[in-house]
Amino acid sequence: MVKPRKFIIISLAVFMAALSAEAQSFREEIAENPDRAGTIFHYYEYATSPMTKVPRGYKPFYISHYGRHGSRYHSAGSIFKDAKVALDSARKTNMLTEEGIVLSLQLDTLWDEHMRMFGMLSVRGMEEHRAIASRMFQNFKPVFSGERNEINCISSYFPRCIMSMENFTTSLLDCAAKANIGSLNVHYVAGQKYFAILCAGATPTKEIGTEGAAISKHLKDSLIKPGRFIGNIFKNSEKGKAFVGDSSEFMWQVFMAGSISPNTEARPDIFSHFTVDELCDLYVPENNSIYFYLGISSEAGDCYSAIAKPIIKDFVDRADEALASDSKVAVNLRFGHDSGLLPFVGTLGIAGMEERWHSGTVHERWASYKMIPMGSNFQMIFYRNRKGDVLAKMLYNEKETTIPALKPWRGPYYKWPELREYFMNIMNSIKDE
Repeated sequence: MVKPRKFIIISLAVFMAALSAEAQSFREEIAENPDRAGTIFHYYEYATSPMTKVPRGYKPFYISHYGRHGSRYHSAGSIFKDAKVALDSARKTNMLTEEGIVLSLQLDTLWDEHMRMFGMLSVRGMEEHRAIASRMFQNFKPVFSGERNEINCISSYFPRCIMSMENFTTSLLDCAAKANIGSLNVHYVAGQKYFAILCAGATPTKEIGTEGAAISKHLKDSLIKPGRFIGNIFKNSEKGKAFVGDSSEFMWQVFMAGSISPNTEARPDIFSHFTVDELCDLYVPENNSIYFYLGISSEAGDCYSAIAKPIIKDFVDRADEALASDSKVAVNLRFGHDSGLLPFVGTLGIAGMEERWHSGTVHERWASYKMIPMGSNFQMIFYRNRKGDVLAKMLYNEKETTIPALKPWRGPYYKWPELREYFMNIMNSIKDE
C-alpha cells in the first residue's frame, strides 16, 4: 500500500478565499433542496436521464451491479443523544424559546423512532431499491426476457444491506410477473466472506484517522458559528451554554440529527432551524472528511485503493463467467456500503472521480449528496451482436458515465475487451495490504 502523505493544514485565509471563489454551485443546490446538506446520509434523488441510443445490431444481455444500501437510521444514539438530553433539560426549566421547544420535541420524535432501529434500513430505503430495480428492468428488459434467467446476489452481512437486496430482487420479480416473463431464479448469499469482497479493509488506519479528524476539526473551527442558532433556541444564550457545553458541538449534533431525519417515517424538519449559509458551513466539514476517508484524495493517495481490488476482480470474474456461451446468468447484484462503493469508483476514475483533489477544498468540485447518497449504485450493462462482439456501458446513480482516462468506442459504449484490460491493469497496479 502506498503510504499517505502527511496532511498539511491550509491557512484559514487561503481556505476562506477558496470557499468564496468557486463554491457557489453547492450552495445553490443546497438552497434549492436543504436536505442535500445531509452529505452521505442524504436520500437517493432520481431524475430522468437520457440514454444514448444503442449501436445498431447490439442488444443488452447481462448486467453487473454494486449498490449501497438504501436510506437508513443513524448507526448509534451517541450521534445526537447529548443534544436531545440538553434540550430536554432546558425545556423542563423553561429555558427554551418557542422555536427551541419545537426543536426539542422534534429530537424526541426522532429519538423515539430510532429506538431498536439503529443502523437499520428505513421504509424510504426499501422504496429506493424497489424503484431502482424497477427502472433497471424497464430500461434493459431484453436482459430479463431472453434465455438467461439466473440472478446472483451477494450482500454484506449488515441487515440494512440484506434488506436492500431483498427489496431490490422482489421488485425485479414483480416486474417480471407483470410483464408475463418466465420465472427468474434468484440466489442470495450474505456473510463476512462477502463483506470481504464488498468492503475489504474499510477500517481507517490510525494515521488516516488522525489526519481525517484534523481536516474535520479545522473546517469545523473555520466555519461553524453557533451564535445566531443558540440565540434562537434558548431564551438566554449564556445560560443556554450551561446546558449544551460546547455550542459548536451542540449545533453539529443537531445538524447530524437533521441529516438523517428525511430518511425516517416522521421526518421532522430539523434543518428548518438553520439558515442556508449555516447548513452549507456545516455541510463542508462532513463532505470533505468523507472524501478524505473514502474518496481517494490527493493527501491519502492510494491507501484506500486496496478496498477496490476485490470488487474490481469480482466484476471481471463474474463477467467472464457470464460471457460464456452456456451461461444462464442475467444479472449479478452486490449490496454493500459507501465504504466499498466510493473507493471502487474512485479507483476506476469514473467521471466525477477522475482526479484526486485536496480534501481541504474539495467541496468546490465534489458533492457527497450527488456522488454517494443512500442507495448509490454502479451498473455495467453488457451488449452483444450476432458476431459475438461485446460492448459495455456504465451507469452511476442511473446516469451514463465514462472513465475519462479511457476513450470509449462510441458515446458511452466501450468495447468490453478494452474495458476489461483497463480494469485488470488497475487491479494489478494495486498493492495488497
